[in-house]
Amino acid sequence: MHKWIAACLIILILIAHMFMWRSGMETQWKVIFTAINFTAWGIILGPVFLIDKWLDAVKTRNKSNADRDQP
Repeated sequence: MHKWIAACLIILILIAHMFMWRSGMETQWKVIFTAINFTAWGIILGPVFLIDKWLDAVKTRNKSNADRDQP
């Protein structure tokens, strides 16, 4: 489910950028807004992705420990 949400979010961001780049805005501002947006989403989504991977590793480790402890 999380992968679908992330995929939809990325697609919406890409569509918004396509519309911005096709607009009449000056190229300098397009580059600035794209850089700001890329940095902001990286700051937001980077830790979320890393924490999700960490939680998967912890769940896998706990499951293997539980399986090992059973007689």
